[in-house]
Order: sequence, then structure tokens, then C-alpha cells
Amino acid sequence: MVKNVYLFDNFLKKINLLNIFNIIILVTIDIISKNYIINNIKLYNCYYVKSYLNFIYLQNYGIILGLFKNNYFNNIFLIINIIILIIIFFCIRYKDNSLSYNFIISGLLGNIINRINYGFVIDFIDLHIYSYHLPIFNIADILIFIGIFILMINYYISQ
Repeated sequence: MVKNVYLFDNFLKKINLLNIFNIIILVTIDIISKNYIINNIKLYNCYYVKSYLNFIYLQNYGIILGLFKNNYFNNIFLIINIIILIIIFFCIRYKDNSLSYNFIISGLLGNIINRINYGFVIDFIDLHIYSYHLPIFNIADILIFIGIFILMINYYISQ
């Protein structure tokens, strides 16, 4: 019992209040942006922002690029996201890359909240150059990408 209390206390020292505050702010920004899209853009409608940016409201039942769109996989993706989140919490205990983990945790939480509330993830950012369009994504996806990018940079710098 004492060992478990020590592990939990050590875990809380790694996740300080500043990290929790950052995660809350980033998840809030993601949720606000998705709610704005739901309330102001109809499903599959395109809203022109700039010559390289459109907002298109899509319901993504799958993963990136809309792979595995079947509702059967939705619960599996939810479970996988939660498992990844737990793994990251354990990684925080051993590594001090709190900025990258903050981004990844925030992105995962944003998408998990969508899957729990709606059964899908809300994607809306359409970046394109002329007629070449990137896959449509959301702010949570950007956060995950940035977090993984920072982890990779830290890994290569430490090698």
C-alpha cells in the first residue's frame, strides 16, 4: 500500500499544475473550435477562408484519411485512444518531455471527447495548394502531430 501511495505521489510531481492547465486550455480550444463548426457549418458544406484554407464539416468515424469508417471500429478506436493515453501517462514518469506530452494528451482527449459525445470525430480544416488537398483534420490532430514532432526532435537531439 505504501509503495502505491509513493508511486502516485511521484506521478503527481511529474504532472504539475502548469501541465494540467496547459492541457485544459488546449482541449478547450479544440472543443470550442469543433462546436463552432457544428453550429455554423452544415455537414459537408465548404466555407471559404483563404485561397489555401477551407472549413468543411465532416464526421470522421474512422481514423486519419477516413480509414476504417465502419461504426464497429469506432469503439475500438476509443479504446485504443484511451490505452495510448494511459501509456503516455506512464511515460511521463520516466521522461521529462512535458511539452510534447501536453500536446499529445490534449489532442487525444479532444478526439476521445468527440467519440464519446457524438460517436465520431469532427474534422473541418481543409488545407490545399491549388487542387491538391491534404486530408481534412482538426485542432486535436494538429496537437498530436506537434507533440510527436517535438518528441522526435528531442529523441534525435539526445542521440
